Amino acid sequence: MKDDILQYVLIIILFAILTSLSVWSIFYIGDTENQIAVFGIIAIILAAFTSVLTISINHNKAKAKEFELLVLKEKQKVYEHFYNAMFELLEGTKAKKAVHEKKAYTEMMLFKKGLMNWGSEKLIKAFIEYDNKLLDEKGNFNMLTDGSNFLKEIRKEMGFSDSRKLNLMSIILTAEARKEMLNGK
Repeated sequence: MKDDILQYVLIIILFAILTSLSVWSIFYIGDTENQIAVFGIIAIILAAFTSVLTISINHNKAKAKEFELLVLKEKQKVYEHFYNAMFELLEGTKAKKAVHEKKAYTEMMLFKKGLMNWGSEKLIKAFIEYDNKLLDEKGNFNMLTDGSNFLKEIRKEMGFSDSRKLNLMSIILTAEARKEMLNGK
């Protein structure tokens, strides 16, 4: 914040100096050669200022891009917990069901903690909707559509855009199950 104010103050001071030099050169210097020399100085100052401003803008853009990449990496770590929980539940067998459920619960709690810090408001709302449907006793949850919709929201957060036709949950299905799903539609 202080840096922004300082930059604006410096720009205003520079603009005032250049304006006063121009006015001084036009109205108070009678010799044409001296006027040309003053305008040359103004041109050099403008060129230097433009160079510094360009470097400053590029530096700020690089810092912003670096910050975006850092946030994206953190989001990826958080979203990986959701994927881990989902696949733990899918891998669960009857013999080791309790072990898989415990791992899935732990991963889901890590996902929820991370979602609170790194998730957008839209993704948090999408997760709450997904979680409510998942726990709905009326059976309104459809793993293929609701799961795919939530996974698409996660992918949107990471910068991807998926069409409505893509069903991400079909990745976990076997080839035969995908055929059945396509033929059933």
